[in-house]
Amino acid sequence: MLARMTRNQLRRLVLDNGLRVLLAPNPTGASIGVAVHYGVGFRTEPKGHTGLAHLFEHLMIQGGHGAPPGGYLPQVQRAGGLGDAKTRQDLTVYYAAAPASALEMLLTLEADRMRSPRISLRNLRTQTAVIDEEIRLMVRNRPYGAFPWVLPRALHTRAENARDGYGETVDLAAIDIPLCERFFTDHYGPGNALVTLTGAFDPATAERVVRRHFERLPGRPVVTAPDSDEPAPREDRQLSVADPHAGLPAVAIGYRMPDPMTERADYLAHLVLAALLGQGRHALLRRGPAAPRGVASLSVGCGLFGLPLDTRGPDLLTLFAVYGGAGHGTQGAGGADGAGDPARVTDALDTALTALAENEVDAGLLRATTARWAAGALRELGDPSTRAQLLGLREMLFGEAELTERLPELVRGEVSAEQVSRAAARLRSSHRAVVRFAPRASETATASASATATASASARREAAV
Repeated sequence: MLARMTRNQLRRLVLDNGLRVLLAPNPTGASIGVAVHYGVGFRTEPKGHTGLAHLFEHLMIQGGHGAPPGGYLPQVQRAGGLGDAKTRQDLTVYYAAAPASALEMLLTLEADRMRSPRISLRNLRTQTAVIDEEIRLMVRNRPYGAFPWVLPRALHTRAENARDGYGETVDLAAIDIPLCERFFTDHYGPGNALVTLTGAFDPATAERVVRRHFERLPGRPVVTAPDSDEPAPREDRQLSVADPHAGLPAVAIGYRMPDPMTERADYLAHLVLAALLGQGRHALLRRGPAAPRGVASLSVGCGLFGLPLDTRGPDLLTLFAVYGGAGHGTQGAGGADGAGDPARVTDALDTALTALAENEVDAGLLRATTARWAAGALRELGDPSTRAQLLGLREMLFGEAELTERLPELVRGEVSAEQVSRAAARLRSSHRAVVRFAPRASETATASASATATASASARREAAV
């Protein structure tokens, strides 16, 4: 087993079976966070089996064959902890937070399901039904449920990049036990995994516990993830979505982000640009001459799920706006003043981008925006489970766990007004996807803007599978 320390006291281990381990102790506090990332996501799914990565997450969260009756989560909860899992484009992560005394228990459970998950026909049918219900509630029967999934479908051409995390119902129904077993063998070996520990633990003790539970797991070959690279779009792409559950019209806009590996400075400038445009009460598209009239809800962010640097493949800068409706200076959805026209939002966005490209952003606004962004990122790191997830995420994708803790200072201290202007000019000249959400044609199309604003604000958070 290899081990090395970094200057900020992150300790990396590599076991003989290929498992990578990241130890990030924090002597303060009394809790720990555990995250286990596997290098498989919905971009990795075999052709014709969309939704398999997410379905397998549901199977794995039940625990391994050695888990007690009731499975993984009840035991974590009885120890005073919480656990969950997420599937993303390139990764699946299982994570938990618990009192420090639960360290060995958490690692025992993780090693157990890495060795032999509880896959049965009953579990498969149960979890397939659960996901069918998720699709019904989160996508088909909720206002603007197609967001954010519709944007990669509109902007990307490769099938891997255009998938959503839920998959197609017909594909889910065809998944059987042999396919799940092959998926486990191909993608859930120790050599395709990273265990991250954060919080109140002794590194030497943690290393002994990790070795005791994981070192005897057999290694096996890792199946290479598909190449997801594709050229930037060469034309604007527009779609319309008929949304019978939406009370107000809406528009989603997506741009390709710079590559975070080869264009890191430009990527960071786009993070700041997104914050300037739509984050915080003084954002350019919320107040001032560029703000579009009649907008009930607005969000601008980087990353399909609103989290930057969470994929190594093509990623998006997105804008989502619900507009029109009574009480917002309009005559209703599609009224005579053009409230139902998405150009109301796209024109305002273009105006703001042009202004930023031609005139550097005010220094005070830039400082306030980057300071707010950095403060939010630092607050997240105070939770040991979130810290474990983010450290492991950047370690798996970029080999840079340290990037998670450096990111707030990079945004606050190294992104200049000139870089933001270049990012704005790049977006202004880039091709984009514009998706219009058309509400049902009825008198109730001017339903309460507060209700639709709440739905749109939560759509990105709850779309996380």
